[in-house]
Amino acid sequence: MTSPVKRLLLAALLSMSATCAVQAEPVQVRFRGTVVRAEADRLEIRRPSGSTLAMRMTPKTRVYAVNEATVRAIKPESYVSVVGMPGSEPRRARAVTLYSPSERGFEAGSQPWDSEPGATLTAGWVSDLRAGTPLRLALAYRDGQSAFEIPAGTPVTQLSPGEKALLEPGAAVTVFARSDGDGALDAGTVAVGRRGVVPGL
Repeated sequence: MTSPVKRLLLAALLSMSATCAVQAEPVQVRFRGTVVRAEADRLEIRRPSGSTLAMRMTPKTRVYAVNEATVRAIKPESYVSVVGMPGSEPRRARAVTLYSPSERGFEAGSQPWDSEPGATLTAGWVSDLRAGTPLRLALAYRDGQSAFEIPAGTPVTQLSPGEKALLEPGAAVTVFARSDGDGALDAGTVAVGRRGVVPGL
């Protein structure tokens, strides 16, 4: 029979193992900036603060091209994400991104966003669209619905599948990366602006 002391030691070891497993859990983080250099397995960007950051690229790294678009491209049933400011609905949009059919479902729902204090990113299908100035739309997603107004001049972009060759020096990017237990960063998703476009994510 196992003694009480041995049982306590075993419980402590199991607890330590569980703690280490939690600490090793990858954490998703976002970085914005411009490309300094891109190699087959490495991406270096310059952040708005002026500092540089390097991360690994793997065969699983997904690259998306971000092109300029207009509000006229938003149609009923379009899949769209909106960076919205805090406040009562309809909330004011700060940026709008349209998605190609293959990318529908990207970041679906509403979540806090780190582009500026109080911002949120809401992604879903256009369930209501009302022309005017400002244009108004409602997005439906699994857990609910949110309404926004899009003032004239709001940046609108289109996201579609791209390739690593788009990661040219100076191109604006938003990188969705994962930080492992060893502190290294793996680029999971990279949205890269084309022809001077800045990703709205």
